[in-house]
Amino acid sequence: MFNFYLDANIHVALGVYALVQVTLLEYDLPYDEPISLALFFGTIVEYGFIKYASLAKHYLFVRQKYLKLIQFFSFSCALIAIYYVSQLNLRTILVTAALVLVAFLYVVPSMTTKKNLRSLKGIKAFVVSLTWSASTLLLPLLNNDVPITSDVLIDLVQRFLFILALMVPFEIRDLKYDEPNLITIPQVFGVSGSRLFGMVLLVFFVVFGLLKSDLNTNSLYVEWAVALMLLLALAFTRENQSRYFASFFVEGISILWWLGLLLF
Repeated sequence: MFNFYLDANIHVALGVYALVQVTLLEYDLPYDEPISLALFFGTIVEYGFIKYASLAKHYLFVRQKYLKLIQFFSFSCALIAIYYVSQLNLRTILVTAALVLVAFLYVVPSMTTKKNLRSLKGIKAFVVSLTWSASTLLLPLLNNDVPITSDVLIDLVQRFLFILALMVPFEIRDLKYDEPNLITIPQVFGVSGSRLFGMVLLVFFVVFGLLKSDLNTNSLYVEWAVALMLLLALAFTRENQSRYFASFFVEGISILWWLGLLLF
């Protein structure tokens, strides 16, 4: 059951849900059920498609019983996600549609180039970080009609840096599976260099938090604690790591950020 929880991308979706709650808490917004649950269930569907589409005939039909179970679960989540998306305002729906299109192009090759976004050299981690940042920060703000100020843009850069640093353990884990010409972060910097790269990103993550005009001390302390946890995770990241190290513990740091804000 725990493996299904990870393989069906429920933990990833909970991480996305947590980052949405971070946004709502930091901007003093009420709980937004439609955007929170649209992103939670939508993430399960999106990541299921990204992870398993290459194993399926025509990106849809799988043979293994275990994958069929995950596919049925994802299909059920898709129906729930559509229900909640229908409750979003028009601007949020349009931006959501653009992000869904990026996710689709990440997996499915274009008719002309026969390549998908995932196969383009050097952009894999940056595409994921950008879509996560926009989804978990901009969508909740758009759905609550919050104006995009300089502080929001700083938050967007911060969120991007955090997610990119969060991806480094996954990139290192996948080093032995990625094609040599993908130019991923570890392929460029090596394992040690990638860890250092992630740590530098976290330094900028903390620095950008100090640039906001409306500083919240408690929020800053939680950000520093989250940066420290991710820093420790990077220090212990190895190419040959436990199955649960990245997929559960590192992924769970986003959830700890949300819980930290709730406590403080």
